[in-house]
Amino acid sequence: MREKYDLIVIGGGPAGYVGAIRAAQLGMRTMIIEKDRLGGTCLNVGCIPTKALFESAMAAETAKRAGLFGVDVEYRGINFAEISARKDRVVAGLAAGVKYLMKKNGVHVAAGSARLTGPGKVEDTETGAVYEGDRILIAAGSENALPPVPGFDGRNVLGSTELLRAPSLPRSLAVVGGGVIGCEFAGILRSFGVNVTIIELQPGILANMERECADYAEREFAARGVRLMTSTKVKAVEDGADGEKRLLCEADHGEEIVYADWVLTAVGRKARTSGLGLEALGIETDRGFIAVNDHMETSVPGIYAAGDVTGKSFLAHAAYAEGSVAVENMMGGNRRMNYRAVPSAVFVNTELGSVGLREQEARAMGYDVITGSAALSANGKALTMESSGGFVKVVSERKNHEILGIHMAGPAASELVTVGAGLIGMEALMEDVENAIYPHPSISEAIREACMAALGRGVHM
Repeated sequence: MREKYDLIVIGGGPAGYVGAIRAAQLGMRTMIIEKDRLGGTCLNVGCIPTKALFESAMAAETAKRAGLFGVDVEYRGINFAEISARKDRVVAGLAAGVKYLMKKNGVHVAAGSARLTGPGKVEDTETGAVYEGDRILIAAGSENALPPVPGFDGRNVLGSTELLRAPSLPRSLAVVGGGVIGCEFAGILRSFGVNVTIIELQPGILANMERECADYAEREFAARGVRLMTSTKVKAVEDGADGEKRLLCEADHGEEIVYADWVLTAVGRKARTSGLGLEALGIETDRGFIAVNDHMETSVPGIYAAGDVTGKSFLAHAAYAEGSVAVENMMGGNRRMNYRAVPSAVFVNTELGSVGLREQEARAMGYDVITGSAALSANGKALTMESSGGFVKVVSERKNHEILGIHMAGPAASELVTVGAGLIGMEALMEDVENAIYPHPSISEAIREACMAALGRGVHM
């Protein structure tokens, strides 16, 4: 069986399904080949289910400290079965929505595994069906990467997907990897009463965030009883007594053994490119990821790639943009990805938000940097929320005052970082922020206050 399309999309995750919808809007006859479920990692086993768990964790934390607000509530623990069921309902509802969008936009969806067999030809290796397309968008996504450590494939050693599907909670969890995934799970499970240890090879957790944000997260973890082991390497994982796991670790001070019921491996992601046939078509890769330019073009004309499979960003919203950029350029557009304006958010009890350049990064690039910070201890809204330990920091260029980066910790940081993304996307100056009037009382005021501090005229400090 052979069918002809204007565009064949390999993978139905954020980059794939958004790219397919945009293609349909532009009049292209489009199909998606997806071997698992539409929505990809983010919707099914990533950001959506973890945020559902996070909200349950925050509800538990609010109940624990209700007395601070004059509310008399007795905290009696959690119902993990109901928490899991709620998480699954949220995922199912959104998954049904994506299926509806495919139907609404006339995108044909085929269940199967794709392989590129020649220019403009894609075979479904499960059914033998061959599809022909004038253009191809590879959006195959990524999967958990396991380092070559003995025992990482053993019993009760889980990746994020398996942990999200677990029907119960362990008494203790060792998280190997102090990046975003590891830290978010550590915070969530600690709120549920699990004893958590984070083991990180680098000197600190969240290495890709502004240092003040990472330091803030470390203090929060320490205050909540999460054990942090940085500059520590896991050499092996073994079975201990009563089903417990033994992690043999090597730190600066020598060897140490960590005991936990379960182990979560969260040390990175790798591209799902096995079996796609990239080599036969001469599609270039970089460290296992598909190499693309800022138009999302691969080394082969007519073939584009977007999302995790490129290794540019592992954020769903970046994948949305990449899919759209790729498709519009297929149709003669000239859109480019601006990764500096892609925000990131981390949900570790207090939210963290970051967009643009970090201070150290900007200095390394040769910018003459000035910074300004506003502590939420002077923010009226934060004080009413009993959440005044956060901050907003702006990184700016000294001569023209162009905003290079905005970083924050505190309530609603995942929402407010969008303000920073807009400012950086339009190459705004700090004076542009000064000319805007921010509502009072609000956490957002701290963005303006940080800019004013950098200009030497902060008020509420």
